[in-house]
This record gives sequence, structure tokens and C-alpha cells, in this order.
Amino acid sequence: MSALALMIATVGFAQFNDSDVLQIGILNNSDVDQTGLLNDADLIQFGILNDSDVDQVGAFNGSATLQIGLANESDVTQTGIGNGSLVIQLGAGNDSDVDQLGIGNGSIVAQVGLLNESDVTQVGFFNGSAVVQLGAFNDSDVLQIGAFNGSGVLQLGIANDSDVVQFGLGNGSLVGQFGILNTSNVLQVGAFNGSIVGQFGLGHNSNVVQFGLGNTSSVTQSN
Repeated sequence: MSALALMIATVGFAQFNDSDVLQIGILNNSDVDQTGLLNDADLIQFGILNDSDVDQVGAFNGSATLQIGLANESDVTQTGIGNGSLVIQLGAGNDSDVDQLGIGNGSIVAQVGLLNESDVTQVGFFNGSAVVQLGAFNDSDVLQIGAFNGSGVLQLGIANDSDVVQFGLGNGSLVGQFGILNTSNVLQVGAFNGSIVGQFGLGHNSNVVQFGLGNTSSVTQSN
């Protein structure tokens, strides 16, 4: 094979990325940038002034975004191999930011309501995050650095705030907030630490800090 033929074949092979966008409504905006091999981005927008941005660099990354409503915003950045992101936004003014760097990280964000905000950052290998927000003005931040860390956040209500930070290997965190103005902070540094936080009612505050190996914590707050 000649050098020219090899170059053409290589370039053609590297462009097997796929993007599908469906927009129905008024002044919706979508931007998809793909560099690499066999990345896939799917986007559906119904409504007015929804905005979505997807940036994929690497191979076998997958992103799916569904926006229904008014002025929802989603940003997904994937760098690496085999990362997966699903974002569902139903309502108005919801904001989601997902950043994935590494291999095999997975993120699910579902926002139903008004002006909810979610930020997910995953650096490493096979970290998993799921964020579900039902209500208004809820805020969730998840940072995972390492491998095989898992985080689940469920916010049902108004103005609940959750921060989860995981450094290490195989740490697990579950946060459930049901009510108004609840605050939860979880910091896990090490390996195989486990934390469960349940907040029911109004105005609770919880801080969980775990350093080391195999620590477990359970917090339940209600009024």
C-alpha cells in the first residue's frame, strides 16, 4: 500500500463518528464536536431556547441528551475511551455540566423542574454517577477522581444542596434529600468507604468525612 493510500485509509477510518440531532421548537441551539474514532452523540430538543454542547475526543465515547422545555442548558465533555453520558432535562432553566476524562466512566443526570443545577466531573477509570433532581433550585456537585467510585444523588424538593467528593478506589456514596433547604457534604478519600445520607424535611445539614479503608457511615435526618 502506498503512503498516500495509507493516509487516506487512516483518515477515513478515524472519521467513523456519528451524531444525530433533532430540534423541534424555537431558537434551540446544538453544538457537537467529535475527534477520534467511533464516538456517538445523540440529541433531541423540544421547546424554546434550549442549548446543548457536546465535545468528544477519543474513541467509543457515547452521549445522549434530551431537552424538553424552556432555556435548559447541557454541556458534555468526554475525553478518553468508552465514557458514557445520559442527560434528561424536562422543565425550564435547568443546567447540567458533565466532564469525563479517562476510560469507562458513566454518568446519568435527570432534571425535572425549574432551575436545577448539576455538575459532574469524573477523572479516572470506571467511575459511576447518577443524579436525579425533581423540583426547583436544587444543586448537586459530584467530583470523582480514581477508579470504580460510585455516587447516587436524589433530590426531591426545593433548594436542596449536595456535594460529593471521592478520591480513590471503590468508594460509594448515596444521598437522598426530600424536602426544602437541606444540605449534604460527603468527602471520601481512600478505598471502599461507604456513606448513606437521608434527609427528610426542612433545613437539615450533614457533613461526612471519610479517610482510609472500608469506613461506613449512615446519616438520617427528619423533622
